[in-house]
Amino acid sequence: MPDHSNIVLSSSKEFRFRWWALAGASLAVFMAALDGNVVNVALPIMARTFGVSGDIRWVVLSYILPTTALLGAFGGLSDVIGRKRITLVGVVLFVAGSILCGTAQSLGQMVFYRIIQGLGGACLGSSILAIATVNFAPEERGRAMAVIALIVPLGGVIGPSVGGLLIGAFSWPAIFYINVPFGVISFILIARLLPADGAQRIQGFDGWGAALFTASLIFLILGLSPSKGRLTTTDIMLLAGCLAAVSAFTVIERRARKPLLPISLVRRRHFSIPLAGLMMSTLSASGLGFVLPFFLENTLHMGPEKAGLTLLFFPLGIAAASQIGGRLSDRFRPQLPAAVGAGVALVGIFLCLPLNGGWSMMDVAVRLAIGGLGLGFYIPPSNVAIMAATPRDHLGVGGGILNTGRFLGFALGPTIATIIWSPSLQGAMGISAMRMVIVVLVVAQAATLASVLAFRFRPEDREARPRLESSSGAAA
Repeated sequence: MPDHSNIVLSSSKEFRFRWWALAGASLAVFMAALDGNVVNVALPIMARTFGVSGDIRWVVLSYILPTTALLGAFGGLSDVIGRKRITLVGVVLFVAGSILCGTAQSLGQMVFYRIIQGLGGACLGSSILAIATVNFAPEERGRAMAVIALIVPLGGVIGPSVGGLLIGAFSWPAIFYINVPFGVISFILIARLLPADGAQRIQGFDGWGAALFTASLIFLILGLSPSKGRLTTTDIMLLAGCLAAVSAFTVIERRARKPLLPISLVRRRHFSIPLAGLMMSTLSASGLGFVLPFFLENTLHMGPEKAGLTLLFFPLGIAAASQIGGRLSDRFRPQLPAAVGAGVALVGIFLCLPLNGGWSMMDVAVRLAIGGLGLGFYIPPSNVAIMAATPRDHLGVGGGILNTGRFLGFALGPTIATIIWSPSLQGAMGISAMRMVIVVLVVAQAATLASVLAFRFRPEDREARPRLESSSGAAA
C-alpha cells in the first residue's frame, strides 16, 4: 500500500471552496454522462436526416470508443501535466465537440465531431476520482465519492427524457447545444477554485504503453459490440487483437522506466480485488438493464412509458443510497458499507430470478429498487478503497483504470446476455433463457461480495491525508 503518512491537508483559504470545485468537476462529468444517453432518442431522426440505417450506430460508438479507451492514457497524462489542466482541456474539447455536433450535415461529420466529444469525456472521466482523492481528507472522501456516484447515474437517468423534451421543443441539434452553458459554468468553477496539482511530480510519459493500452480497449469494445447481435469471425479476430495488444502492453510496461500502469499496482490486491469487484457489479447492473425491458414489454405487456418508469427505480435507488454509503465509509472502514451494499444488491438481483409472468409493475420496481440501493451503498466505499490503494504519483491513472473497469463491466453485461439469450426467443423458451442470464448475473454479483470480503482495508490508509501542492486556487 502507498505511504501517505506525510500528506497533510492544507488550511489555506481557497480550500474552503473545495466542494464548489468538486461541483464544477462533477458538473463536467454529468455533462459527459448525459451525452452518453441523450443521443439515443435522436438516432431515428438522425438516420433519416443523414440517409443511413444500420451505420447510425456509429454515432454512439464514436463517442463510447474514445471515452472508454483513452481513460487510462489520459489518467497517466494527468499525473504528468496536472489533473486541473487535463480537466479544463476536457471541458473545452467536450463543449467544442458539442457545438460541432449540432452543425453536422452528414454521418461522417457527426462521427468525427463525436470523437472530439469523446476525447473531452475521456479527459473528464480520467481525472475526477483523483481530484476527489487529493482535495479531500479521509473523513470527507466518502462524501466526495458519493457526489460522483450520484452524478453519473443521474446523467444516465435523465438523458433520454431531456433528449425527448429538447427534440420536441426545438430539434435534434439542441441535445448538443445544451452542453454549452453546463460547460461554461464548469470551466469557471474549475479554473478559479480547483488548485493546481503535481505537474512536476513525474517526468516523462509512457507513450508506447498508452498506445497499446488504448488499442487493446478499442479492439475489446468493438469485439463486444457485434453489429449482427452475435459474435462473428470479425468479432473474434478483434478480441484476439485485444489479447495480442494486452500481451505487448505487459512486455512494454515491465521494461518501461516510467510505466503508464506499473505492474506492481496491478499485483496489489487492495487495488485489483476491489477493481474486479466493481467491474463484476457493473456487469450485473448492465446485464439486468438489458434484459428486463424485453421482459417488461414482451411478457408483462407494458408500454414503453410504463416500462421506462419501472426501470427508473434502479438508478434512483443507486442515487439515493450513494449518499448514505459515502457517509458511512467516512465513519467506518469502507469495507463495511461496501459489504452491506454488495449483499443487498445480490438479494435484489436474486429476487428477479423467477421472472414471473404474473408480476405487477410494483413487483418489478421493488426488486430493482433493492438492487439499486445495494449498489448505491457499494459504489462510493469501493471507489475510496481503490483510490486509497493507488500510489500518489499514479492517482490519475488509477482513477482512469477504475472508470475503465466500470465501462468494461457495462459493455460485458449485454454481451454475455446476448450469448445466452436473444430477443428473437419468445414464450417459455425466451423466459427460460432470460432466467439463465439472471443466474449468471447473480454469480457475478456474488463475486462482487466475495471481492469485498477478500481483503481488509488497512488502518494506515484510513489516516491518509491529501496534500494540495498549490497555494493558489486560481493557478492553472
